[in-house]
Amino acid sequence: MNIKPTDDRILIIDQECRVVGISEACRKLLELDTKPITAINFLDLNFGLSLYQLRIYLEKMEKDQSFSFKTFLSSHDQGIVNLTVAGIHVPDMAIFVLHINPEEQIDDANQFGDPRRFYQTGQDKDKNYRLEDLMDAPLLQEIMDYFYDVTGIPIGIIDLDGRIIVQEGWQDICTKFHRCHPETLRNCLESDCQLTSGIRINQYRQYKCKNNLWDIATPIYINDQRMGHIFLGQFFYDDEPIDYDFFRNQAHRFGFDEEAYLQALDTVPRFSRHLVDMSMRFYSKIAVYISQLSFTNIKINETLDELYNVLNFQTELMDTIPTPIFYKNTDRVYLGGNKAFDDFLGLSPSDYVGKTTADIAADEYATVYDQSDLELLEKQGQQVYEYQVKTRSGAPKDVIFNKALFRNLSGEAAGIIGVIQDITALKTAQKQLLQVNSEIIETQKEVIYTLGQIIESRSQEAAKHVIRVAEYAYLMGLEFGLGDDEATLLKIATPMHDVGKIGIPDHILNKPGALTRDEFEIIKTHTTIGYDILKNSQYKILKLAATIALSHHERWDGSGYPAGLAGTAINPVCRIVSIADVFDAISHQRCYKEAWPLDQVRAFLTEQRGAMFDPVLIDIFFANWERILEIREDLSDHD
Repeated sequence: MNIKPTDDRILIIDQECRVVGISEACRKLLELDTKPITAINFLDLNFGLSLYQLRIYLEKMEKDQSFSFKTFLSSHDQGIVNLTVAGIHVPDMAIFVLHINPEEQIDDANQFGDPRRFYQTGQDKDKNYRLEDLMDAPLLQEIMDYFYDVTGIPIGIIDLDGRIIVQEGWQDICTKFHRCHPETLRNCLESDCQLTSGIRINQYRQYKCKNNLWDIATPIYINDQRMGHIFLGQFFYDDEPIDYDFFRNQAHRFGFDEEAYLQALDTVPRFSRHLVDMSMRFYSKIAVYISQLSFTNIKINETLDELYNVLNFQTELMDTIPTPIFYKNTDRVYLGGNKAFDDFLGLSPSDYVGKTTADIAADEYATVYDQSDLELLEKQGQQVYEYQVKTRSGAPKDVIFNKALFRNLSGEAAGIIGVIQDITALKTAQKQLLQVNSEIIETQKEVIYTLGQIIESRSQEAAKHVIRVAEYAYLMGLEFGLGDDEATLLKIATPMHDVGKIGIPDHILNKPGALTRDEFEIIKTHTTIGYDILKNSQYKILKLAATIALSHHERWDGSGYPAGLAGTAINPVCRIVSIADVFDAISHQRCYKEAWPLDQVRAFLTEQRGAMFDPVLIDIFFANWERILEIREDLSDHD
């Protein structure tokens, strides 16, 4: 809704800080042009307020129905515009009506409403600060509200120009009567002068004014300059009688409604002298605290200009980084993010700042994010994990979350900072590369299998021998504890175990009868020949094939060749291939022998357990006997 008259700068927001109404004058002030108000959140309007401060002010409006505060507006046309905002709460409609009044000078602004106020003031050491410029008045008002609720002790904090900064528990007899008539008001002001004249730091002074009520004051000094006072006023001591005749005469003299005036008198509190003394001691400490804090704030004001340049640089730097960056507090509530993060979410800061992932993401994603955040906070380290998310348009994105904790000055975890790396294009490229690699591996596998078959057929052995041995080796490798990648590599390399036979003369390789000693020595060289052929390759498959070619005839008891290795000195893959090769060789027909019956094969393998073969691997082989026979049957030479 648009609001008239247009001269009033009125803004209406709901409980979620969404703008639901605006006047034309306010729209012009905020430079909103014709932007629909449904797209506006109060936090997006460049007011100098944090989410925490805004919530405090709104809670104050809810409690007291109305509240005023100072802030500023960052305007493109006018620069920094200082504002006084008067707000009221309308509970029936659950809205806040804000009347926004620009001020002419920055001196009138409460600079400690937001630290950015100092960024604009420079380092003017001769600046005449007002007390309200140097303290967080809303916070102190809230503290004293609670104090009054507990103790019933009133308070007023007033600067030297008479501006009321904090007030609580002021009596009707003062606000509705004494300060409304010129002569009784003069009595009040005289009391203020009597109380504050010449009073020093950490002292307090009491005075019974001419209106016959007690007031007490203690000064607030900042850097040896008196800036204001804390007052405890409009009360009686409980050990003194009340002179009702005096107050009746006051009513008659100044035209007060006697009944209402005396009713107001009856509500004036009565305190013991001990309670007043203790309260003023407390207020004196509060004054010292305000003094110390305000002096610190002045020093901060004098140095924040340089800090602003650094922070501005960091903000600009964050926004120029194309990678999404976000940060949360330890309750997993978003505190902010860079422009890339806004674009990644498809949200403006007001849509996610002050909210959790559960508020802005689907349940399936929110659960994962929340669990990972809790794990990070518990383990107090760094966290990197890959996940697939969906954009607001529904498009899937592969990302890597890099998260760590940021800490406060005490070294305690203050929140989580995260970087989101979009690896969608990289994952697509990886999939394409894996497909190419798979094709290359399959090509290598086919070449190796074909070469192994050629070598075996040269020795007049069945071509499927190398395929069966490879399958046996793969099964045994997995059962032995090799990973799937290692077992697959073993399967591909195994067909090359007899590649060295390419260097053995045909008349020896295919001799149908028994070999002579010299011929057997020549046969044995196929292990070293194979190794020499393959050893210089840089590829894992051929490196492993070289190892198998060299040592697949070594024996567990050390009587094998070519090196006479024994036991675990023999590479495990070679011990696996040895069993697979011998089993297939003796259970199938060769040019120099017939196939052995399976019971005879099993008896031989059992006999050679601990002699020719690794006992553990033989046990694994027998434990998988049925599966071995299935492979043998599926890859039969007769198919």
